[in-house]
Amino acid sequence: MDLIPFSEIKKALQQSTSIHEVKNIRDKAESLRTYLKQANEGLEMQNRCAEIKVRAERRAGEILNSSVKNPGTRLGGNIVLPPHPDIPTLDELGISKIQSSRYQLIASIPQDLFELHISEIMSLADKELTSAEFLRIAKQLKNDTKFEYLKSQIGPKTEDSGIFCGDCVKFMQNMTENTVDITVTSPPYDDLREKQGEFDYKNVVEGLFRVTKPGGVVVWVVGDATVDGSETGSSFRQALYFKEIGFNLHDTMIYQKSGVSYPSEGRYTQVFEYMFVFSKGRPKTFHPIVDEVKYWNGSWGELSTRNKDGSLRKRNLSNEGKGNSGRSDDGRYGYKQRTNIWKINNGKSFGHSDEFAVLHPSTFPEQIAQDHIITWSNQGDLVFDPMCGSGTTLKIAKMLKRRYLGVDINEEYCEIAKRRLSLIQDF
Repeated sequence: MDLIPFSEIKKALQQSTSIHEVKNIRDKAESLRTYLKQANEGLEMQNRCAEIKVRAERRAGEILNSSVKNPGTRLGGNIVLPPHPDIPTLDELGISKIQSSRYQLIASIPQDLFELHISEIMSLADKELTSAEFLRIAKQLKNDTKFEYLKSQIGPKTEDSGIFCGDCVKFMQNMTENTVDITVTSPPYDDLREKQGEFDYKNVVEGLFRVTKPGGVVVWVVGDATVDGSETGSSFRQALYFKEIGFNLHDTMIYQKSGVSYPSEGRYTQVFEYMFVFSKGRPKTFHPIVDEVKYWNGSWGELSTRNKDGSLRKRNLSNEGKGNSGRSDDGRYGYKQRTNIWKINNGKSFGHSDEFAVLHPSTFPEQIAQDHIITWSNQGDLVFDPMCGSGTTLKIAKMLKRRYLGVDINEEYCEIAKRRLSLIQDF
């Protein structure tokens, strides 16, 4: 194996101008790496083959970046223009769209960083050199560039009378009592969210009770971490403290996520967070969202419900939408009121309608704020978020013609929130 001329192969790659030639070297290097792995040869020789492979992929990316792109392809998708007869398509080059994208991503890594990563891996006796790690580096650099651009767009400090930077507990101490109609917030919990400063939930909860109007509500979106194989139960401790100081636990709701980053091991994968709805007395406002499709026309007819004393009373089925007229899921039979489990799209580009939200590490989806504000408040009411982060609650409140007030201890997040709100037209 020591007779393999790695230095000459690297030199040949740099001089290559043909995708076919580069791809041929790449495929041979990968085949040899696979053989060495199966033969239980040392990791050093495997990594030398892997180095040739990633250098070939990088060179292919450089060639693709500098070549004239063919407007058409036979790989499917929407073709606006037919393939140019004098320019080969990707399938004629023997690579797929995914491979083309990967190779060009690797080629986007600065040369010094590319060489540094190879040197670091080759100096380790137990670390495998992979294309996947180069792709991770390239994507991180791409994200960093995007973040820096978005930060530059925030510009100098802006003014927004509804957003204040500071400690929310101290801020609430200076607020007038009984002024907030609805609070929608997602506090930091169990180190699952990286936020600046210590989180003293008891003082926050006490402050919220003081500033919330009679009939007002607090929507508290929270979850639990798993530590040493056991869930912390922090969410329940917080909920019980709300009750202890005088709030009613009006509804225990579930925010079911559309996706998760990591599957769980040894347990079912966690795909939800709690949305506790606390009220100061009986909620003064309730506008239920009616968007659940009725699968049946009419109802089952007259049914009965048993009272606590054992007697029966007739049950009102006007909104249950069940009967024997046939199943339909296209809204043909209308809609009914939601349950307290809400399935909401989450994640970057899904939970928000503007790019600036990604500058905050732990936003919650705009739809959570929107649907709760619609449900528990009216136009002109005051919406509060004592840990407003990037300002999702405040943005939605402004869009829904509510007054808004937000506080966050992190000055950078406050500026992000102000920028996001500046993009919303005043009503």
